Amino acid sequence: MGTDLVSIKNLKISAITGKDFWSRSVLQPLEVSVDLKTSFTKASLNDDLKYSLNYAVISNNILNFFDNCKSTNFQSLEKISNFIFKIILQDKNGSFGRIGKVCIKSTKSEIRCDNIEIEMERTRDENDKIIILPQRNYLDKIKINGLKLFTIIGVFKFERLQKQIVNLDIEIQYDFSQNYEQKLDYYLIIDKIVEYVEHSKFKTVEALVLNVANLIFQSNQDITICKVAVIKPNAILFSDGVGVSIEKTRKDLKDFKMIEFQETDKIEELNKISLPNFNDENSIQNDFKDHIVYIAFGSNEGNQYENILKSFQELIKNDIKIISTSTLYESKPMYYLKQPNFYNGVIKTSTRHSPHELLKILKKIEYEKLDRIKKFNNGPRTIDLDILLYDNLILNDTDLTIPHISLCERNFVLAPLCELLSPNAIHPITAEPFHNHLKQLFDNTIKIDSKLQESNDLINVIPLPTRKKNFQKLSFDLIKNTSETIIMGILNVTPDSFSDAGSNYHLDQALKTVESMCLNGVKIIDIGGCSTRPGSEQPTEEEELSRVLPIVKAIRSHENPQINEALLSIDTYRSKVAEESIKLGADIINDISAGLFDNKMFDVVAKYGVPYIVNHTRGTIATMNKLTNYNQEIESNDEFLEFNLNFKDNKENPLLSIISKELTRQLSIAYSKGVKKWQIILDPGIGFAKTTEQNIITIKSTRDLKKKSLLNKETGEYISFNNLPVLIGPSRKKFIGNLTRNSKVDERLIGTCAAVMSCIGFGADIVRVHDYKEVRDVCLIGDAIYKNR
Repeated sequence: MGTDLVSIKNLKISAITGKDFWSRSVLQPLEVSVDLKTSFTKASLNDDLKYSLNYAVISNNILNFFDNCKSTNFQSLEKISNFIFKIILQDKNGSFGRIGKVCIKSTKSEIRCDNIEIEMERTRDENDKIIILPQRNYLDKIKINGLKLFTIIGVFKFERLQKQIVNLDIEIQYDFSQNYEQKLDYYLIIDKIVEYVEHSKFKTVEALVLNVANLIFQSNQDITICKVAVIKPNAILFSDGVGVSIEKTRKDLKDFKMIEFQETDKIEELNKISLPNFNDENSIQNDFKDHIVYIAFGSNEGNQYENILKSFQELIKNDIKIISTSTLYESKPMYYLKQPNFYNGVIKTSTRHSPHELLKILKKIEYEKLDRIKKFNNGPRTIDLDILLYDNLILNDTDLTIPHISLCERNFVLAPLCELLSPNAIHPITAEPFHNHLKQLFDNTIKIDSKLQESNDLINVIPLPTRKKNFQKLSFDLIKNTSETIIMGILNVTPDSFSDAGSNYHLDQALKTVESMCLNGVKIIDIGGCSTRPGSEQPTEEEELSRVLPIVKAIRSHENPQINEALLSIDTYRSKVAEESIKLGADIINDISAGLFDNKMFDVVAKYGVPYIVNHTRGTIATMNKLTNYNQEIESNDEFLEFNLNFKDNKENPLLSIISKELTRQLSIAYSKGVKKWQIILDPGIGFAKTTEQNIITIKSTRDLKKKSLLNKETGEYISFNNLPVLIGPSRKKFIGNLTRNSKVDERLIGTCAAVMSCIGFGADIVRVHDYKEVRDVCLIGDAIYKNR
């Protein structure tokens, strides 16, 4: 191999390098330079490019590779270099060079310096493995160029009283020859240098560079050689700057003492950040206008749910109207880790109080009404109420900052807030959509600092208020989709059920079925006293009550704790049946009409705060089978602006679009009656006003349904399905018989199991079934395949 070089200088690419200064995993602009060792002799003599290395082909290969990998997180500049070596170094087929050098320059990933460079030299061995050149004393290099710091430096009195800028250029040589996948955490090194230098008071630049070198060696044992240069640009008036530089090995500084310094509390520093104050609060006071305010709440002491509800009651007493709520999240504590988990959410409110008047009310609720005791910062609390947004106000006072200073750094605040703000809502300071900030938080794959928070996972919580012992709930990991699929067992206490022919109509037999369900993995028992199959004859309200109430009472009074503690859902569209069942201890209401059949249902659900399954249907029991035309073109009232969060435009799926709109109309009424979003479980209504093909499309669209959100063009009301659990009930239904060409309902077991597996694969959180024993195994397999359980 010759000593001639083929070079490519500053080829422009973009790639995700792991993280940037703000810990975001986003595309970074990079410049790649390549040197390949070769011999030009034959190409020069023949004047023929085929005997040389074609830099155009090499450049295109690099550009094409990174153009196709824009969503790939390479994790580090080192790993990006390794991929480039695989492209440019000669393989067994003899393409390209045998020895190469790669230099990657990142100009935007670190905010405090001009750029970061990494330089590596590699070859291929006889096994085509990329290796450091054997028998060569070569070290990889990281260069930190133009690091700008603000510090006390100098011997004169005026220099001791005023900080000045110093520029550092640093070259770090390190040996990772035993682990090519390792990387040097230069962010950590820069943080330590900035923290150290900006809190020190050196008299000489000589002492500064030597101590910076010592600090760098302390930061990583693989660093072998360190070069540090410092320039004081303003020390001499008629020059570009003066300074010194050193080059040291680890051995040179082995006798130096360890540098010890107290790192500042970044949380406290964050709280001291000043924001511009563009608005005058005086213009808000006594303007007699309603202002929209978003308030975050959290609790981790006592009965958290009761604390949250009590704080809401106090808000209402103080003329603060609650317009809508987010779902409820369980999250790990931050900063002080030895305390219970928090339950967090956000509410949209309307008030005429000024920001500082509102702040006083919130503090009074915290400390006087809910007896919050603040022993130290970030400690346990009965309730915490924070103003996140107040109209579009930007306020920066000593006791109140709006928007909230930590809004974009805490997913347990930003996630519920984005359920109440449409994707086109803009942060008044960053001028970026709030949903973009949330996406950046969720896209960030960098490991969190375990000293700040054990985990940043968010678990959706549905409270069970009829359970009086502590705070009991249903929990779903809807963001990572790792929750166990919940089995809802069907208990029809009717004489005319389409599938079980009244087998549970008598109380004794019904109790035996309940016992079997409890022993076979059923988490929720769905009791139905009124057949809802299309076209069925409906019993009177009194008849339905006489069927449902005795079984609820019998279960709750049963001597076996496993039975009397079972979660009970009531399958009814009648508000009186729902209320009387709740009074006897029922936990959940499953309304196949989503409030269409009884306009008092929402009042009952809001009054008792129970989970509410909102099922999509059309028309009535008698007419639903005739209402299967979902062609968007015939929609007479297109009052909604649709957003499709995290998936492609859904205009090709008018069925899902119209299902979403019709569910949204009902949810809007429910929320206006006081139903909380965290009570809602969605059911897209398999078998209700849908053909076989439409049922299939509906199941396949489950994940898309969870990402639907709609904005009412006239009222401005925004309703999001994001992070709502979804129940699907395919059990023994007609579409399975149509697909399997089997008209016998009791012979649809295999078809039901196949449908359930598909429901799990497409994102269902709860499945409603008759054949609970067999479906238990289906769920175990489905969860292992689709949820990594």
